[in-house]
Formats: sequence, structure tokens, C-alpha cells
Amino acid sequence: MTSPAALLPTTLARTVEAWLAEDIPSFDYGGYVVGDDEKSATLYCKSPGVLAGVPFFDEVFRQTGCTVSWSAKEGEEIAAGKVAVAEVRGPARRILMGERVALNILARCSGVASRARRLRNLADAHGFAGVVAGTRKTTPGFRVVEKYGMVVGGADTHRMDLSTM
Repeated sequence: MTSPAALLPTTLARTVEAWLAEDIPSFDYGGYVVGDDEKSATLYCKSPGVLAGVPFFDEVFRQTGCTVSWSAKEGEEIAAGKVAVAEVRGPARRILMGERVALNILARCSGVASRARRLRNLADAHGFAGVVAGTRKTTPGFRVVEKYGMVVGGADTHRMDLSTM
């Protein structure tokens, strides 16, 4: 089976660059204060759900000059509790540069994947033989994130935009 990451557009790096530019349009005062000492930050999952959005998270931190090590896999169901799923390493200022953008994207994508998985499991449990699919009712600017989350969760994207299908 092909990885959902194969569905990502070639514009992913530019999209992430735009998200970072929106979040840091000029001087980053907080980053200046914390400095450039090498640090690590642990990503915890506190609610049960499906982990989704790893390529987006990785790209955010690639662009900020940090590295990410995952202890959970894309599409994995994470149990309730405080579960460490990743560690980010790099200069403190650069971790903070990507932290909010990466977390917001991962939370949104994982939320969509979790809902898609629940619906897919419900359909399977009731013998539904059809396709569980989403629509184009996506948040402007986040279509790729939300559609990606649907695929990771086990749903069909139906159509990505008006030019498809």
C-alpha cells in the first residue's frame, strides 16, 4: 500500500514556508530571549486519537533547522494519557519558531484522522460495504492538511477540488 505522504503536493515546502512567514512576519522577540543553545522538546499526546500530519510537522522543523525523532507512527492510534510521540532537537529559538505552527497543524490533521477512523470503524462494524468519503467542506488554506488526515484515518477524499472527478 502506498503511503498517504505520496499524496502530498510538490508545493508542500512553499506552503509550510508561508505558514511560518505568517506566524513570524518580522523579528521574533521570544526567540531572541531564549537564545541558540541546543535543546530538546518532547511532543506529548494527551488525548486518545490517530496520529496524523507527520510530514507537515517534519517540514516545519526542517525549515527551522531542527530534527524530529518519532516514537509513534503516522496512522497509529494513541491511547489516552500523556504519551510521548516525538522529540524535536535544535537551537531553542528555532524550536520555538516552529512549535506553534507544527502543533496546530498536527492537532488539526490528527483530529480529522481520528474522526475519519471512528466513522470508518463504525461503518465496518455495521457491515457497510460503501465508501466513507469526505467532501470539499474544508477550511480555506488547510485543504491539503484536512484531506491528508482523512486518508490517514481511513476515509476517501472523494474529490480534492472542482478540477477533479
